[in-house]
Amino acid sequence: PIRVLYADDNAEFASLVDATLGTEEGFEVVTAGSVESALEHVDGVDCVVSNLDGSTPDGDDLLAAVRDRDPTLPFVLFTVKSLRDVPATTFDGLWTDYLEKNGLRSLELLGQRVRRLVAHQATRTAAQRGLAAAQAAGEGIAIVDPDGTVEFANTVYATRLGYEPGEVEGRPWQDCYTDAEADRIASSVLPTVADDWRWTGECVARRNDGDTVAVQARIVRLEDASLVIVHDGDAAQS
Repeated sequence: PIRVLYADDNAEFASLVDATLGTEEGFEVVTAGSVESALEHVDGVDCVVSNLDGSTPDGDDLLAAVRDRDPTLPFVLFTVKSLRDVPATTFDGLWTDYLEKNGLRSLELLGQRVRRLVAHQATRTAAQRGLAAAQAAGEGIAIVDPDGTVEFANTVYATRLGYEPGEVEGRPWQDCYTDAEADRIASSVLPTVADDWRWTGECVARRNDGDTVAVQARIVRLEDASLVIVHDGDAAQS
């Protein structure tokens, strides 16, 4: 289950949240009646939900304290205050959401907001792990976004082509191949990849200094039309 820390000194409503989310929605809920108590339970939860109004005027302090510990922990402000009464600086990017507290319907919406934030966090974590694995791989790996720009290139990919780490990113993928090879890949390889999702063969890559190298390559097309290009083995300079 998704582990939720619910901070609100309204014990009756906290019990309702615990019963509704914990029983009906399948969350694991821990309740806290103060900022101090909440901070004792924040480690290990997937999302924090906090009241910001009335008898908990220090709700802002809870958000600040949580952000000091973890800038990307999902956090939902669940408050009777109108959104226009919440300082714009409260919203620090992707990981802080707002929901007006307004009866049982708002509890159903709260479950949806929590699930969305936690799913987004899980996707981000998986992506970071994937990039870390790609960076540690022995093969040269580049990820090309749908518009043809290199979004990521690991150190092996860059250095084999004579670039410093980070210098390939932001360039068109064609910069890493001779003009003739880039045309061949665009006209023959990419249509094959689009149909069959994978291509393996030899390519003539172009180094940063203009020299060419023969590489054994694999190209995979992802569902969003991004490409993963893998250069296997050591490149042999021609």
